[in-house]
Amino acid sequence: MRLRHIDEAATVAVANMARDEALLLSESSAALRLYGWAPHAVSLGYFQRLADFADLPAGTQVVRRLTGGGAIHHGSEITYALALDARLLPADVDQSYALMHDAIVRAVRAIGGDAHRLEHGPAPGARPHDRWCFAVPGRHDLVDAAGRKVCGSAQRRVRTPRGPRVLHHGSLVLHRPSLTPFVGAIADEVETSRHMELRERIAVELAACLSLELDRDDLTAAERALAASLQASRYENPAFAAMR
Repeated sequence: MRLRHIDEAATVAVANMARDEALLLSESSAALRLYGWAPHAVSLGYFQRLADFADLPAGTQVVRRLTGGGAIHHGSEITYALALDARLLPADVDQSYALMHDAIVRAVRAIGGDAHRLEHGPAPGARPHDRWCFAVPGRHDLVDAAGRKVCGSAQRRVRTPRGPRVLHHGSLVLHRPSLTPFVGAIADEVETSRHMELRERIAVELAACLSLELDRDDLTAAERALAASLQASRYENPAFAAMR
């Protein structure tokens, strides 16, 4: 079986979330989408209240994710969305986080970075302990040598006509974003010139941990059409961002 490797240029927040949901609902068995954010933006966890972020600078783009957890200021980072059939992951959610985060650790170390996965602490959950995802590292989060969180993720498991599916969102910080200066950053240890190599290593290691064959690909015409529809009906709708 293959893992579709979809590497895209940075785009606006609402398009990113719509494309990820389209992949979740896709006929494809497994797809990995790597991307960035232009302009930089804040994504809220699905269960967070928009009112809790009234202090954001004017003009900040805000979007609500399908996945839970805390908010993330997406700046200079590698964002990855893995959409796949639930049967391809361990049935135990905790084990699925460990499996994929260990793959990210291997990717970071392959280019000379220093990151490790926490084995103790609060378990990943839909509802955050702090409004910012990276404020308090928890079990399975990746931290740098100083204990600062450098990678966080969240999952959404849904039932679709093709069976149970999982969307796993991950955010690996390259340079510290202005709104969350307390985070760790890959650039502290690894030269910027190697960040594209890291992007490739992430895809390779995630495919390996899932025992899938990496296959470079693009969104299909059907996925693009669905993403455009979701973007207009859900992610560009102010009521969705303000649903809580």
